[in-house]
Amino acid sequence: MTNTKYFKRNNFTPSIKHEPDKDLGLCIVLPSYNETELEDALNALANCKKPTCSVEVIVVVNYPEDASAAIVANALECIKVIETADRNINSGSFRFLAIPAFNLIIKHAGVGLARRTGMNEAAWRLLKSKSDYKIIACFDADSGCSENYLCELEQLWISKPETAACSIRYEHPLEGDSFSPEVYQAIAQYELHLRYYVDAGRYIKHPFSYQTVGSSMACSASTYIKVGGMSKNKAGEDFYFLQKIIPHGNFEELNSAVVFPSPRPSDRVPFGTGRAISKHLEESQHEYLTYNFDSILSLKAFIETAPNTLFNASKNTITKLHFQQPEPLRDYLEMNGFLQAIEEINKNTAHAATFEKRFFLWFDAFKLLKYLNYANEHHYKRMPIYSEASKLAQVLNLKFNPNNPSTIELLNTFREYNLRVSR
Repeated sequence: MTNTKYFKRNNFTPSIKHEPDKDLGLCIVLPSYNETELEDALNALANCKKPTCSVEVIVVVNYPEDASAAIVANALECIKVIETADRNINSGSFRFLAIPAFNLIIKHAGVGLARRTGMNEAAWRLLKSKSDYKIIACFDADSGCSENYLCELEQLWISKPETAACSIRYEHPLEGDSFSPEVYQAIAQYELHLRYYVDAGRYIKHPFSYQTVGSSMACSASTYIKVGGMSKNKAGEDFYFLQKIIPHGNFEELNSAVVFPSPRPSDRVPFGTGRAISKHLEESQHEYLTYNFDSILSLKAFIETAPNTLFNASKNTITKLHFQQPEPLRDYLEMNGFLQAIEEINKNTAHAATFEKRFFLWFDAFKLLKYLNYANEHHYKRMPIYSEASKLAQVLNLKFNPNNPSTIELLNTFREYNLRVSR
């Protein structure tokens, strides 16, 4: 077995005792904390068309050391649900497996640690199999999926075996009886914000603008090991993880299958979908506020011209470009040691293509996000998502009715656009 250093370094001990099937090619990892809809998620996966490889669904049932008696009882019930689902499907090539991760240290307990626990186990088991491809996919215990979800994941790696990781198309439910109309209105605005943010990043030609939603992503087991595994972050673990992979290439978008994440409100994490919906409802907001489109446009010329202009540039040229930028970007670059960073990159690069790669490893997705937060706190004003997404739609020449203030209509416009222009 290869890649044993990672497991030794992390003091890994397998939680699942029986050996994986020799044809194991796909592991789906679900964190489950105080879940009430786990059975629905398991059914969604069980009802998928089966791929040619063996599949394991690994559910990490977890709670922190200060968990209430009710949460402990829920965890024990979830273990029974998983065991029952495995018996009912009665298949050697498709298994539901539980990892009890109880009494986690409060400092680290959360979705990041739960995903890491399951993905470590998945990587260990996949690397012992004889399958030509070894895929770890992340899912959530309150999500659903299209019935071709498993097959399309397998097909992606069959057709592109060099794939390091992928984001999977997602669509939150926008109507139904499970939640109040306010929740569906809120999730439509929040998903529109997620799509606006990524598509605006692409419009200004930032190369690392991809969706990074935890319930709809996958990677190869070897890539997982190579980047040091999932982070333990209690929120944003999906973004941090994928941004360790995306800059190095072979990242794909899988649009032929769909994950349906839940729009439920949640206070489990400091940010993310559930927290955004909770905050929206608590504050009785009618409109979700997003990054001002002008703050994004303030980056466009810089991102498009800087890599070429700055390669082998003199100190005077770097300084001149710096002071040509709009005030918020000029201030942000200064705070982040722009001159020193560019000089350092130039010292270590001999070719323009290498410079451009290193430039974006410096002005990466984290700096892009931090700049927009800085600019919208100090220089611009956050604006309703409908107005800003409408501005982006106009410059992208998307067809929608600007006189009809329907968030869902605009969201569907972006959903269709994303299908057409995926990278």
